[in-house]
Formats: sequence, structure tokens, C-alpha cells
Amino acid sequence: MSGAISPGGNDARSPIGGSRPQELLGASFLTVLLIVSFFAVPLLGTVALPFAAVPTVRLTHRRGVSAGLGASALAAGLLGLVGAASGGLSAAFAGAFLACLVAAAPACFAGAVRRGLEPSRAYLALCAAGYAILTGGLILGSPEGRPAVREEIRRSFEGFRSAAIQSYGKAGMDDPETIARLKDTLQKAEGFATRFWAGLAGASWVLASAIGFYTGARLARPAASAEAVRFESLYNPPALAALFVVSGAGVVLGPPVAQEIAGDLLLPLCALYFLGGLSIMCHFARKRIRATLWRAGLYALVLYFPINAGVALVGLFDWYADFRKRNERTIQSS
Repeated sequence: MSGAISPGGNDARSPIGGSRPQELLGASFLTVLLIVSFFAVPLLGTVALPFAAVPTVRLTHRRGVSAGLGASALAAGLLGLVGAASGGLSAAFAGAFLACLVAAAPACFAGAVRRGLEPSRAYLALCAAGYAILTGGLILGSPEGRPAVREEIRRSFEGFRSAAIQSYGKAGMDDPETIARLKDTLQKAEGFATRFWAGLAGASWVLASAIGFYTGARLARPAASAEAVRFESLYNPPALAALFVVSGAGVVLGPPVAQEIAGDLLLPLCALYFLGGLSIMCHFARKRIRATLWRAGLYALVLYFPINAGVALVGLFDWYADFRKRNERTIQSS
């Protein structure tokens, strides 16, 4: 587990140069560019959006939370203006809300690390806060709340189903049995997504926020607070294991309403334990594998099932086994 840093110690120990106004403007414009790409080119933007917090988190570690939030506020204002010009008031609000969520929230918790909060706890708090803000914003932003969100998911699946069937037909795989299997698979996926949409949104936030929180800190080094934020030191508290077990039992054994609530908790926890297991792998890989190419190949493998499930199990049992500490003891004794 990475230790907390002493509050106020950053500037004295971190020889950081550059112009603060230029850094603030650069961070805000880069954040706007990454978020706009999400709306302009959805396929590319989905990959780019998790990196939208990197400039503001980096700026927070280098210059303080006021600078990071200032860049986030400027980005939100610019996106609001772009949205108002292109789609009216609702689009302006959506752009500003997205900027506040993906850029300002990670900057706030990076600032908490600067003030002395242990980095793993800061990231866990970021996950919880972002999940609450994201799901609350989706519900409040829809005229009918949860039913409207579910209906939007159904419409999305209908469009995707039609496109998938057409692509199968163009590829010559339009025999009735293949199309029936495709429809059945998509129907099951639609049912799962409409039932547990909040949990899926939370899991997406957990994975995406890790990119901004840890990549931004990496790029901010040698700032002292950024030195403390290392992905290979991510640690999930033991209490989460109990919540994981309870939510898993609720999904399997609970009544329908309890199953939905439990599933919405279980999915973000699965994502969090996957990241915990991945951080353990990073710790071992940095200690044992010197070639960067081999490490990159190892990290790519964990994206595939069932390897990713095994990585999540490693993260789940880390509270008991403490794999990193065992590895350190092995290295010291050898």
C-alpha cells in the first residue's frame, strides 16, 4: 500500500517549471478536444474520453487543486458554449456536466492526495462519488427517470440489431439459424443492459477514471503527490470483500428488486477488483520482467476471458494473501 504524503510538501520537493496560465489554458483546451471527440467520432471518442481527466489531474499535482479545477471550469464553459451553439440549452448542459464529471472530479481527488489522503483511498472515493454523480445525472437528465434510460438503451439495441443483421447478410451469413442465434444473443444482452444499466455505468466509470487518475499522476512526476500515486500500489480495503460477497449473494438469492440493486453494486466492484488484480500483476511484472514488450503483451492478455476473471479473483483475495508484501519478503530473503 502506498503511503500518504505530507500536506503542503509538493512545491518544496518538486522542481516544476513552466507558466501556470499557459498550463491551465493548455489543460482546458486538451480536455475540451478529448471530450468533443466523444461526440464527433463516437468510436474514437470512446477511447479518448477516459483520457480527458489526464490534463487536469496532471495540472493539479503540479500546480494545486485550484489550477486543476480552474482548467476544468474553463473546459466546462467552453463545452457549454459549443453545446449551446449546436444543440441548444440541453446540449450545453450535457457538455458542461460531462466536463465536470470526467475532468473536475478526478482533479478534486488528486487534490485530496496533495493534502495528505492515501492514494488508494482517494481513488476509491473518486469511484464512489463518480458513480453516484453519473447515475444521478442520467436519471435526473431524463424526463421519466429510470424508465427513460431503459427505453433509450432499448432503442440503441434496436439500431444495433438492425445494423448487425445487415452486416451478417452482406457477409453471406444470413442463414436462419445464424440470424436466430444472433437475435437471441442480442436479446439477452439487451435484457441485461436494461436491468443493470446503473451497474454497467458504474463499472465503466471505475475503469475509465483509473486511466485519468493514474496516468495524470504519472505525467505529473516529479511532483511529490504524483510520486505517491502509483497504479502498482492500488489497494482495496478488506471491507469491500464483504460487500462483494453480500452483493453476489443478493444477485443469486434475492427477490427481483434486491437482485437489481445487488447487481448494480456487484458490477462496479468486479471492475474495481479487476483493477486491483491488474495492479498486482504490474507490481510483479515491474519486479520480474525487464523487457517492456513482454510486459505490454502480458497486460494485453488480461483483457480476454477467462483471464480477466482470474485477475479479478487475484484482486479479491489480496486482502487476505497480500501478494505484494509476500513478493517483497521473497525478494529480501533471496
